[in-house]
Amino acid sequence: MDNRDRSDHDPASTDSASPIHVVGEQQQLTLPGTLWPAGCDRGQSDPLFFAPVTKQQANELLAAFSHPLGPFTRPFGYQAWGLAIDGQAVAVAVSGSTVGARAAGFARREVVDLARIARHPQHPGIMRVMLRLWRDYLAPRWDYWPVRAAVSYALPGKTGNLYRFDGWRKAGVCKPWAGGGTWSNPSRANTMADGIKTVFVYEYPPSAPSRSTQRP
Repeated sequence: MDNRDRSDHDPASTDSASPIHVVGEQQQLTLPGTLWPAGCDRGQSDPLFFAPVTKQQANELLAAFSHPLGPFTRPFGYQAWGLAIDGQAVAVAVSGSTVGARAAGFARREVVDLARIARHPQHPGIMRVMLRLWRDYLAPRWDYWPVRAAVSYALPGKTGNLYRFDGWRKAGVCKPWAGGGTWSNPSRANTMADGIKTVFVYEYPPSAPSRSTQRP
């Protein structure tokens, strides 16, 4: 669930001087608009750099990139990744376990959900790059269990062409959800268009190796 269908939507341009923070846990957040702080050899001079980030850092990027669903707040499993070009954060993706017990015909412990994906407003082409990197290299690295498929959702009113053109299959629709349990609130997607999200799935071939470390 995201701002990923960029053929239909572009967020308002963000102020180039606003902070965009993504750094390693042992590094300091110092430079506004950059991925790595000054004096850090790691990635600062690379034309393209990719690294895992914390949930807080991912949410800072989601805010900076005007993600329509806001921060990722699920209390269970997640992984987040940041992509930088010439030292500037340009995209973020967040993997999560699904909210429901089943998604696109798969049980929760068979899939990983692309819960958020967003990009810098001045880098429109990076969304397809980030999606393909996530699909082929990051989703299979889900730490919690081996995955048979990846799932994601086109927001209400969006075509989902980003997924179609990337080889995903439409698996159905998801009606507005009012929330429930002890942590969840009604989704912001409920107020968008008709409130109905489109479910997309990408199934991995049985021979595809899983890179999951399966956390205890």
